[in-house]
Parts: sequence; C-alpha cells; structure tokens
Amino acid sequence: MKADSAIVGGRVATTDGVFPATVVITGGQVSALLDPELRPDAEDIVDARGKIVIPGGIDPHVHFNEPGRSDWEGFEAGTRSAAAGGITTVIEMPLNANPPTTDESSFALKWRTVRDKAVIDYALWGGVVTDNVDALEGLERSGAVGYKAFMIDTQTEFTRAEDGVLWEAMQRIAAWGSLLGVHAENNELAARLQHRLQQAGRRDMRAWCEARPPVVELEAIQRVLFLARAAGCRLHIVHLSLPEGADMIAEARRVGARVTVETCPQYLLLDEEQFVRLGPTAKCAPPLRSHSAVEGLWQRVLRGSIDCLSSDHSPCPPEEKLRGADNVWVAWGGITGVQTLLPLIVSEGIHRRGLSLERFVALTSTHAARIFGLYPQKGSLLPGSDADVVILDLDREWTVTESSLLYRHRWSPYLGWKIRGWVDRVMVRGRTVAEDGEVVGAPGYGKLVLRSPRP
Repeated sequence: MKADSAIVGGRVATTDGVFPATVVITGGQVSALLDPELRPDAEDIVDARGKIVIPGGIDPHVHFNEPGRSDWEGFEAGTRSAAAGGITTVIEMPLNANPPTTDESSFALKWRTVRDKAVIDYALWGGVVTDNVDALEGLERSGAVGYKAFMIDTQTEFTRAEDGVLWEAMQRIAAWGSLLGVHAENNELAARLQHRLQQAGRRDMRAWCEARPPVVELEAIQRVLFLARAAGCRLHIVHLSLPEGADMIAEARRVGARVTVETCPQYLLLDEEQFVRLGPTAKCAPPLRSHSAVEGLWQRVLRGSIDCLSSDHSPCPPEEKLRGADNVWVAWGGITGVQTLLPLIVSEGIHRRGLSLERFVALTSTHAARIFGLYPQKGSLLPGSDADVVILDLDREWTVTESSLLYRHRWSPYLGWKIRGWVDRVMVRGRTVAEDGEVVGAPGYGKLVLRSPRP
C-alpha cells in the first residue's frame, strides 16, 4: 500500500533516543519508522535533512477565552499561534471564559463554540469551583481530561475551591481514575499581605511579588499534597515557580503520592527584576521569582524533577495590561506564550543549558500525553499513533517581533528576544498545518481528543 507521506533525511528524537529514521505516514497515523537507507513508496516526500523530527508539542495549559471573551484571543487565533510554534495539541483550561466549564452544559457549549475554529487538536479541562461538586460527573461523561481548581481567589467568574470542596472532589475524581490540577497559593496569606501593602499605598510591580512570597505557594502545595494522598487522588501541580516546591513534590512521590508537576518558560527565563523593568506585561500568578529561584528551577528541570512544560498562555487586550502601569493591582495577571514555548526551550534549554533532546521531547510532548491519558495516540511516533509531527531546525536564528506573533493581541514579554531554534514544519494527523512560520491549516480541522481510561 502506498503511504501518504514520508519524512526523510532527518534525525528522529523520542524519549528513548535520537536516531536517523524515515517517518512513514498513512491514513493520518505513523505507519512505520524505517531505516533511512530504505526508500519508502509515498505520495509526498518531506525533506528533513539537517533537522530534528519530534512528536508534536502538547501544551496542557492554555486559555483561549471562548466562549464569552473571544476578543481576548479565541480558539482560531490561539490554535493558529500554537501551530506556528510546534504545538499540535492543546488542553484548554475551564476559566477565563464566560461561562467557565464547570458542568455538562458549559462543556457542550464550549465544544459547540470552538469545534469549527480549531486548527490543531484539543482536549478540555473541567473545573472545580465553590459549588459544583455534584456537577463533576456530567463533566466526566462529557470527556474532560482533568479537573482544575484554584486554592486562591481569581480575577474571573471561576471561584476558589475551599478545602472541603477539594476533598470531596478528590474522592470523586479518584474513583474515575482522572486527576485534579491545582493552582496552589494560600488565599488567606496572600489576601492579608496584599491588604497591608495596599493600605501602605504600594502600587508598584514589586508589591505584587511581596503579596505572594514563596511561603504562599509552598504552604498550599504542602496542604494539597497531603489531601490528595489521603484521598488517593492523582494530583497535578500547575505552573510551579519554586525549586523548593519541586523538592516537596519529589519527596511526596518517594512516599507514594501520585503527583505530577509542570512549570512554564516564564519561571525559567524571567525573574523579579525583569518584571520590575517590563511592567504589567510580565505580571502573572504565582509571580516571577528571584534569579536564584530561576536557576534552582532549571536544575530541577535538568535532573528530571519536572514532568512537563506548559505556556499558561493567558492573553488579554493590551489595555488590560496598560491600565496597570501605575497600579499593579488592576493589571490583568497572565502571560502570552503558546507560540514561543518550544522555540524558547530549544534556545535556552538545549543550546544554553545542555538539555538533551530526549528530555526536551519528554517535557514538551510525551509526559503530558501520559499524564492526561492521551498516550500513545498523542506524544509518540510509534506506529499507530497520530501523525502529529514537528520538524525543528535547531540552528536557525530569529527574533521575536510583533509581526512574527499570531496572537490576536501581539504583545509578549519576549519581544526582541533572539532565539536559536526554528519550527520548520508542523503536521497534525499527517496533514501540514504550518510551514516555515506560515499557518496553512484550516479552522475546523482540529478535533476534540478524549482521555483513555486509566486504572
């Protein structure tokens, strides 16, 4: 049988090694990995000489703001940006939309809203909020790949889950073999510190960091680790900002906790001093940390304590950032980053820090697929997996500019950054959706992906 396409001449990188091979694609799936000396019978031959071929990137933490806030990003703009950056599957968070995805009807509404807009594949989180524990079963039936909760108040309609709600939700989620993703910050500590700072007239950028010091994050991580282990629930800590948090998670694993953790480029590439210089563009939660914390977090990434990377892509119109130029408390707290996630980690991780290609693939694809029940359909180049493939030019240099970004609002804390590492081609289920920085995939091609049952 003649294959649809074959990627020839490149080196394939997986979590198990880097080797020359030809990737053969038939019917939207990888059908074979061949010795590079063998000439495949294929309709289309893709030349990857001098380049690296990897499984498509998976970003498990994005906010595309639909329904209700499509003017902030929207699924079409968001997935186009993701495609240009080598992401072939995103997992969309339940908040920063209106309504948030907290029950069966809002899940269905989100899917109806986005299904004709996505350029790449996507899965959906469900949400755990103050009063929706009884609605979680409907989200499970609908196909949520996990459940997100905040331990701290948010700026949106997505309300904080108090400990009793977390505990009850954990027991239900454990019974389904799913996981709870947690934004871990202590609400009472942060609220009191912020109130004191505001009373003192503090409105500067550094005040945001002082309102949420490391103890705010570390206490919440410790508490939720204890609760999840007691409930027998799989736990996923999102956007970790502190190396001490990674050590706490590693110790919890050692004594039997089922916990995974992600961090983001902003916590590896930016620090508090850069936040002070950049202003509200770099406001996020947890806040950016000290330079020593950044270095410590890199050490944990390199030695394997961090499971995966996400962008926590959280866009907004520029005015939502600019209005906080003189008052940090009123600026939107989020950073754009889905398009630059992979290139930044190639440049700053592989080239600057010696991150191996095998570890890079684990962090940006395979581990997320395993955590969220998408493996081996996603995150793999094994025969039978979806042909989600990215071809990287590791040495091509480029600069992040407004014109290079495809976000609806083209702001970024990385404008002006010089990057070594270029996404040359992106394929989703065997079809090219982006090539040399240009998105050629059609809205509506992307499809909803469901998690596989876990014991």
